[in-house]
Amino acid sequence: MLKVEFYGGKGGVGKTTLSTARAHHYTKLGKKTLLVSTDPAHSISDVLGVQVGSKIKGITPLLDAIEIDPEEEANQYIDQIRKDLNSILSPVVLEDVNKQLRAAKIMPGTHEASLFDKIIILMDTYKEVYDVMIFDTAPTGHTLRLLTLPELLIEWFEGLIKKREKIVKLKAMLGLKDEDPILIRLKIRRDTFLKAKEMIRSDNTSIHLVMNPEKMPLEETKKAMKFLNDAHQPVSEIIINKILPANIIDPFFKNKIIKEQEVISEVKTLYKDLKITEIYMLDQDMDSNSLFRIIELL
Repeated sequence: MLKVEFYGGKGGVGKTTLSTARAHHYTKLGKKTLLVSTDPAHSISDVLGVQVGSKIKGITPLLDAIEIDPEEEANQYIDQIRKDLNSILSPVVLEDVNKQLRAAKIMPGTHEASLFDKIIILMDTYKEVYDVMIFDTAPTGHTLRLLTLPELLIEWFEGLIKKREKIVKLKAMLGLKDEDPILIRLKIRRDTFLKAKEMIRSDNTSIHLVMNPEKMPLEETKKAMKFLNDAHQPVSEIIINKILPANIIDPFFKNKIIKEQEVISEVKTLYKDLKITEIYMLDQDMDSNSLFRIIELL
């Protein structure tokens, strides 16, 4: 059964490093793993020391990686909608529809919807190929919208289906009983998101929030936790990254260490039922070599 992990958190806290390290960790356990970047910054290439790109690329015998381009996915998403509509709408209304679709490419939510489609396709298509799939996501707000998208879209499509069914009933009363292609497409999309919801809510899917031991990342983690709990999307782990070693004797850092430990203590108190993983700051920049020091801490 495919195990899926999503890594989220405030920008700059180390999501890419930790998701990449966790991917390597699974390969050491003999698990065939796919590492997926949904962040437009695409830093997994830098961490891995290999240019990845938008096609699945082999990194090691047990590790593959892919960087999803939200812009490219949005264009393909809109183009597919256009093709579907071309087959069911009359030429009279197509020009107006095409204008709206061109505008939709830059509208809020289009990138998330297209990105989500790609994620579900990967999860469904390769569920028998990989043991583990790890998603390195963009900063928190993006991740939260992504994970709660199925719930919103299912409700939206249900509303559209009910309205379309009323139109189909009226057409049937007039003797027009042909299958309605628009209703068929709406039901296909609704069923896709029902399947997506089932996959994300599965016991084999987990969410991991990454933070630094500072007040601002802590506050963002609190908001994310509340948002996900309200959406009935439980978090499995909080990873506290870049912790200063306790043996530093410089007075400036001593004070910072005290503040960091206060934040760590608060996290452990607030989320005592969760797995809390502590990762201490390394004495070198992060690259493909130092990555393996992180793997030993996970």
